Amino acid sequence: MAVVQQSETQASEVKARYFRVRVVDAKGGRPAVNVRMPIQVVKWGMQMAQAFSPKIKDVDIDWSAVTAMIDSGAEGELVHVEDEAEHKTVDVWIE
Repeated sequence: MAVVQQSETQASEVKARYFRVRVVDAKGGRPAVNVRMPIQVVKWGMQMAQAFSPKIKDVDIDWSAVTAMIDSGAEGELVHVEDEAEHKTVDVWIE
């Protein structure tokens, strides 16, 4: 019984964190994509992508720095891109 109570206490202290991606069509102003994933799923996906995708290995991204930011509790916007040719805005952040 004590183990269950301890687990519940620890769970209440852990802050739920999410990785969010939103793509907005600038012409209509409506979100074309709006994805919210738990941080742990994103971290697992980054590890799998690095291990198995040849294209990811060629990308000039410091994956350990991204993981360190997530682990340190960083919040807020990570990326903001405005694609004028496609009339879309892409925002990526941690909440």
